[in-house]
Amino acid sequence: LITEDGEVLAYTILRGTLQRILHEELMKEHDTQVQFGKRLSGLDYSDSDSGISLQFTDGGSTDPKYDLVVGADGIKSVVKDFVNTGKTNADGADNKGSSSAIYSGIRITFAIQEGDEIDKDTTGAQFTQFFGNGAYALTSMYGAGKGEPVAKGAFLIYMDDNYIGPFPKRKPEESSDAKPADENIDWTQDNRVPKDHVEECLEVLQAASIPSNDVARIVEKSNRFFDLGIYFHNPFSLNGWVREFSKPNSGWFGSKTSKYAVLAGDAAHAMPPFLGQGGNQAIQDAVCLSSKIFQYNSQFQQSTDEDKVDLKVLLKEYENRRWLPTASITAKSAFLGYLEAGSSFFSNFRDAFFFVMGKVGVAEKVFMDSAKPKM
Repeated sequence: LITEDGEVLAYTILRGTLQRILHEELMKEHDTQVQFGKRLSGLDYSDSDSGISLQFTDGGSTDPKYDLVVGADGIKSVVKDFVNTGKTNADGADNKGSSSAIYSGIRITFAIQEGDEIDKDTTGAQFTQFFGNGAYALTSMYGAGKGEPVAKGAFLIYMDDNYIGPFPKRKPEESSDAKPADENIDWTQDNRVPKDHVEECLEVLQAASIPSNDVARIVEKSNRFFDLGIYFHNPFSLNGWVREFSKPNSGWFGSKTSKYAVLAGDAAHAMPPFLGQGGNQAIQDAVCLSSKIFQYNSQFQQSTDEDKVDLKVLLKEYENRRWLPTASITAKSAFLGYLEAGSSFFSNFRDAFFFVMGKVGVAEKVFMDSAKPKM
């Protein structure tokens, strides 16, 4: 995190802190209001003359209506459900969103220790990984905002005992334990008392034979815990990220309307976190997509009708530019997750694999190539 004058505030940053900074800058620079507590339930295009209306679970809807909807509504995206199926769910029924997300069978517990004044001037951050049998742990420091002491984080990544990779050992209807862990899309803090979390985390460390050193010290002093299952979207899906709305009652093939829905962030390419690229890629989506929208809008001031590029063409250019790097990262990240959290044979293979890949420079290349912007 770097200020406009080049001052380094932090090399890593907490998710909530980044969201707060983005919100503050949005308000300051553009005086744009952000509505909280709104959850999308459907898209309404029953009136083709006025545009797309957004329906919300609280019964509200948008007015005015729009020509373009950008679906950045996360893993269970309602907009993705429309892009995949063409169904708008405009009747106001509660829409649980896209069901295309795949549960990886990997779980994560995040333990956050609030910063101390002694750490207030810290800017660097060293990531330390501890690999065990069937689990691994990661510790680091995370920026909490300008003037605030850095926080410490310990992450425990382990396999779900009821799954072999993305496949349940038993059918969900046969056992409640076989149900996939919740993806916790809102990053809701677990409300159990910290003592319960500490004991559970220490049990995972002991079972995986991970030394009780830095990880245990952070866990024991942590006061915030987040639990989630890891989900991802199939990076090779043929549904794409863009769909044009059809006029109501226009038949099987519909008719062109020049009204579109387009996906960005987790709605387009939810990925496992093992290369640390989820938020990074979402920001790159935003930059690339906004440049295409700006290009389209600027045509009305600078071009004749013959020279104008159709919005659908620009949206597909955005999809084509961003699909390959995000698909590649998703596949690599899923592979790393299963490798790093593997047990028995896989843990032995992992250790040898990382040793060789580190020596020949492949590991560094994979991480740096994933982090390099491709917009």
